[in-house]
Amino acid sequence: MNVLAADEYILCCGLLQTLTQLYDGVRVTGANSIDEVLARIQDLPDLDLVVLDAAMPGMEHFAGLRRTVEKRPDVPVIITSSSESRAEIFAALRNGARGYVPLSSRPCVLRHALPLIMSGEFYIPASALRADNSHALLPIDEPSPPIVPLAGDTLTPRQREIAVMLAAGKSNKEIARQLNVFEGTVKLHVKRILRKLGVRNRTEAVLAAARAGYLPRVTLEADHPARPALEGGQIKGLPE
Repeated sequence: MNVLAADEYILCCGLLQTLTQLYDGVRVTGANSIDEVLARIQDLPDLDLVVLDAAMPGMEHFAGLRRTVEKRPDVPVIITSSSESRAEIFAALRNGARGYVPLSSRPCVLRHALPLIMSGEFYIPASALRADNSHALLPIDEPSPPIVPLAGDTLTPRQREIAVMLAAGKSNKEIARQLNVFEGTVKLHVKRILRKLGVRNRTEAVLAAARAGYLPRVTLEADHPARPALEGGQIKGLPE
């Protein structure tokens, strides 16, 4: 297992020890700034995991995280931090992190969190779902902080093609079959589209793509038999 990590942080929270217990042949390449991460990431084609710290040089409110994810969107990135601020946790996720690990995390928690992240899922500490100074869970309808789209980013021709298929109500499996690619590849494209447009789900992505002029006008016409209909600002028939 190949890991690129911020040197002085991976040892603090027990991540390295837990990784060696869970996986064979763990090899860690150190980097102490985002610039070093970006320089070394190109030389690691078999990279399995990136571990960054929220306070490392070049992070700049997770701009460094976005740059890292942009370089290798196929590799999960974990953020470590001394903070357990709910706002910071969700900001890290919005900017591409697959997991957020406070430095106070116990090894028993890491043993469950790491396999979850490596399997393609997300991990956040329980504190992110609890009200401040309380054991009560936050209401599920609490509004999330706004997502900030990547500045200057435009959809690639392939992403525009997929956006049109999303507007047609096609699932990832159907898109993969039509484009003759793996379903996982489609998922990565969809994730990238959401981030570029600054939205949270497929419905919002179609609306944003339409407003940005990425979709042919006919794509969103309600009377087209194969297209979803717009109703009250929402798209009917589009899978989430």
